[in-house]
Amino acid sequence: MNARTQPDDSWILGRILSAMAIGLALGGCTDTNLYSPTLARQEANRIALTGEVCTEDPVTASFPVRVVLLVDVSSGPLFSDFDPGGTRIEILRNFIQSALNDSETEIAIVTYSGRARKLAPSEGNFTRNPGELLNAINAISLAEPCLGIDQCRDYREGLRTSGALIEGDMASLPAGLRVLTQYVVVMVNAGPQQPTALESDCCQEDDIECINNNQNPSLGCEALLGPTQVTQLRDMVTDGGGAGLRLHIVHLGADPDVNVNQQVQDVMEGMAFAGGGVYQRYDAAGGLSDAVFDVLSLRTLLTAKLIFAANLNAIPGPDGPQLDSDADGLSDEEEERWGTSAGNRDTDGDGITDLVEVLTGFDPLLIDLPTACATIIPYLDADLDGLTDCDESLLGTEPTLVDGDGDGMPDILEVTTSTDYLNKDTEADTDSDGVSNGDELRQHSDPRSTDSRAHLTYGYRYEFEDEGILRQLVASKLIQITGVDVKAINQGTTPGVGTMSYDAGAKALQWLDANDGATPGPWVKVGAGGTFELPSSSYAAIQGDDGRMIEVDVNVADLPSASQSESLRVVYRDRQCIKYMIRNVQLMGTRELDDGTRAGSNSVIVYFAQAPDGKLDVPGPFRMAQVPIIFNPPAAREPADAILLIKDDEFVRPQITAVTYAAP
Repeated sequence: MNARTQPDDSWILGRILSAMAIGLALGGCTDTNLYSPTLARQEANRIALTGEVCTEDPVTASFPVRVVLLVDVSSGPLFSDFDPGGTRIEILRNFIQSALNDSETEIAIVTYSGRARKLAPSEGNFTRNPGELLNAINAISLAEPCLGIDQCRDYREGLRTSGALIEGDMASLPAGLRVLTQYVVVMVNAGPQQPTALESDCCQEDDIECINNNQNPSLGCEALLGPTQVTQLRDMVTDGGGAGLRLHIVHLGADPDVNVNQQVQDVMEGMAFAGGGVYQRYDAAGGLSDAVFDVLSLRTLLTAKLIFAANLNAIPGPDGPQLDSDADGLSDEEEERWGTSAGNRDTDGDGITDLVEVLTGFDPLLIDLPTACATIIPYLDADLDGLTDCDESLLGTEPTLVDGDGDGMPDILEVTTSTDYLNKDTEADTDSDGVSNGDELRQHSDPRSTDSRAHLTYGYRYEFEDEGILRQLVASKLIQITGVDVKAINQGTTPGVGTMSYDAGAKALQWLDANDGATPGPWVKVGAGGTFELPSSSYAAIQGDDGRMIEVDVNVADLPSASQSESLRVVYRDRQCIKYMIRNVQLMGTRELDDGTRAGSNSVIVYFAQAPDGKLDVPGPFRMAQVPIIFNPPAAREPADAILLIKDDEFVRPQITAVTYAAP
């Protein structure tokens, strides 16, 4: 730093040391704060935020999905007697072509007999190359020989190979994309594991006596090892930052011994249960159809983790919020002491936020070019959390995750309030005031001071109603029939692929439900624009919501000039929805920013943290809603409403791709 007058080093050290306090886990949710009974309300500077927010459904939100086809190619009855015509091969081929219709799906193919090997892709972990995948399917039609006696079918080795592919793929993804990526293993198995597990395989590793005395094959141990391996695979995905894994099993009862088939079923059912997937058994190839592999809609659900709000222009302090006009984490008063601009987050224009320069020892008034930011696009904020990627590189946080340590608190808030942004400390109580750090952040109070009066006067107050998992029918977006949006779908409508038709001459729409054969419903004239109900042919008014009908909004100006027919996929969407009310959010009279942003602008954010696979202690995707508010003291407020409604579709999630930010 240069020699001009600046705050003393003890202030800097206090900010840095406080920011690195270490604790554990996530604090609870209470609503105990009350407005102060002694202080008069002199300004109309408080608002409440209300609405409903739902977790994202991985299918309808088009989260990335990686599929491992794990296929038994052991020589024997599967090829000679059960399916000599290769029915399963054709069905697998159809599955690949169908799965690749989803642009977010990638596939790998692994086979196993006496050994396991990856057939596709030839390079990398997963691929969307249909030629490479279909060539691999053709190779599955050829049986592979045994390695020796009772060494014909090692599906546990196949699972290990699948796990290695998944682990490699996860390592290649930026963390913000990894938390969205779902893994699916579809296992096609035709017989028992060989060699069968020994009793000693289920002994504790250090129990030498158990190991020495149990060297016989054991079906009981085998029934334990399979599910255990699957559980370990699922834990590897979630603990490694993935969105989850499901294992589905298609059991081909090819063994001529019905008792063997039943033994295999017992093990396979346990494995599918451990994998959160579906078990199916077929005792004849004639029972196989494309529906067997219709399992990709079964994904790991996201659950609600935390909802809270923050005004980034109000830094929590011991005596109430401190004004931070540019929301850079330094109060306007601190900026005056440093000589930085209270109207510019990056006074010297070097791509590093003023607060981060102070915390990391750089000069906020001199352009710095740290090596850690040499390859980073200036001012890029991949995760939209308010910290630039350069900031995050200097701080050691993850630039593609809003909450890098998984405690539910965005990094930007932890940096600003000097809690530990690298390790979970929400249950710690840094200031020993009886309120955990996590609750202090949610209430927007200062975790560094024993501010009981500030808690009562300024603390945010929360009310929640958990509506549970709501299942709704939703439709894909129409591409060719422009100007038509599906607004609602009757619960009686059939999930699957229906058909929407448009007659340009008559300006009319027609709907064919997926289960109504070739007979569509009546034409409905939509030339006037607005909202219209489109019944399918089987609909009758007496059926009400149980009938097959959809509701559409029509914008006449955008309707196509020519008649069109288009497939429309209807699927179930499963989301956990929470109704909320957040009270006592204080607004600040900010100054006009250097870029011309109006005086009084407040950056109020509602954060919604989601948990992958129900795990609350790992990072997950965030949805965020920014509430634009102008407040000029004492009472000028835009919008003027005291309670502001935030709709679910106002929440956005950062769009991270593999090329947005390369994994290290």
